[in-house]
Amino acid sequence: MTPLLLAALALSSAPAPAVPAAADCQARYYFTLFAGQSVPFRPNTAHTWGTYAKVTTAPDGKLSVETVTISWLPVTAVVRPYRLRPEAGKNWSLAETFAIMASHNSQVSRWGPYETDGVRFEMARTQAAYLASGEVRFRSIDSFNTNEHVVNCVHALTSAGPAVRKYIQPVIRVGEPGTSRLAKLYNRGGAFPTYPVRHDWLLPLIGGDAYPTTPREPGEYIPRRVR
Repeated sequence: MTPLLLAALALSSAPAPAVPAAADCQARYYFTLFAGQSVPFRPNTAHTWGTYAKVTTAPDGKLSVETVTISWLPVTAVVRPYRLRPEAGKNWSLAETFAIMASHNSQVSRWGPYETDGVRFEMARTQAAYLASGEVRFRSIDSFNTNEHVVNCVHALTSAGPAVRKYIQPVIRVGEPGTSRLAKLYNRGGAFPTYPVRHDWLLPLIGGDAYPTTPREPGEYIPRRVR
């Protein structure tokens, strides 16, 4: 009982111009990929998550924004990397995730917001509902296969991606370094077709400005801060 299996298009990423004109977009879609870990680095604080946004422009030019965040962690928010038994998970909101990052004194990077398509947004919505169904458990080292009933934060997110969901281990190094590689896989898979256009105007509308983040490029090298 898993969502999805479609393909997609998209548009976007880099310094952003103004909000698109109403004539251009009755509804447009965006994706922001996030990653963070504590400073100094502790593996159990590393996390990868993402927020999709549907932006609809009314005839009077007003914007309405619907967001879907996939941020899969234990229900306790405490990650135990070597725990073998799956545990109850929770799909945390973006605001809640930033609060968890703050509690760890985390450095957070972001890739995007990049424009994407409605197919990916709907896949994310379906995946978020699946995570909320009670049928999915969390395990930091999940299953090294495509078992979608026991997943870590990365697989919970990539299950909503038409191209990246096929990778058994899309992130080799946890936190920012591995997520930078994941951003490159998203881009290579067609998720960001107008890269490098980035839509920073969207961040306040989705709550993405509530915590300090560093904009990154897909595949950018990000060193660990160990002290």
